[in-house]
Amino acid sequence: MEKKVQIKTADNYIIYGTLNALPENNDALIIFVHGLSGNQNEHHYFNAVPFFNSAGFNVFRFDFYSRADDSRPLSESSITTHVTDLQLVFDHFRGQYKKFIVIGHSLGCLVILRADLSAVAKIVFWDPTTGFDNISDKKAEFNPNLDRYILHWGKDILVGKQLIEEWKSIDLNLMVKNVTVPCKFIFAGVYNKHLLWKPYLKKIKVEFASVIIEGASHGFVEVGTEKKLFEETLDWIKLGA
Repeated sequence: MEKKVQIKTADNYIIYGTLNALPENNDALIIFVHGLSGNQNEHHYFNAVPFFNSAGFNVFRFDFYSRADDSRPLSESSITTHVTDLQLVFDHFRGQYKKFIVIGHSLGCLVILRADLSAVAKIVFWDPTTGFDNISDKKAEFNPNLDRYILHWGKDILVGKQLIEEWKSIDLNLMVKNVTVPCKFIFAGVYNKHLLWKPYLKKIKVEFASVIIEGASHGFVEVGTEKKLFEETLDWIKLGA
């Protein structure tokens, strides 16, 4: 069963999402948290639905911003608004499920780590991002007239000032202290995030695992890498279940 879900925010925006639920009762819900400039219909969320449904899990994916009516625009978004909206997603499904399994990609991983994880049983981080020193590293520039940043990512993307400043100031030492739930890190082999995270993984005090998918870029778009991403994720989710 596929159901479109709308969740109203306190500042009068709407979070749009899609729930794909199995006909039988299920006490666990997988929630996907997309990264910067992402959306619920990116290949690794859309294709995840039949994969994880067939493994017996209900799946919810949603947008932090979109073109839909009354959706929050990216230019008005920040990591803080993402965290607040993710909390609303948890609250919406609280009582319907006994536990949440949360899967984040890139910036979505940092959003997860700033949320209240009391209802979360397990987390999977897909190539989590880090902070950075120079905005030019992200091909970004500040436009004083707009009071916004512009990301030159093949297409120019207008991004809120607070989002970039929060992202830039991310402290991984603080992030690992917020890892209070068993988790797995899945890194893309041809990207550099596993090298940046390596010294911090040693500081995690809860059960965790990490793996590198060789040949994968940050978006896991190479042939066969998405399948490996899903399989590695499922192995962790089912471990000890």
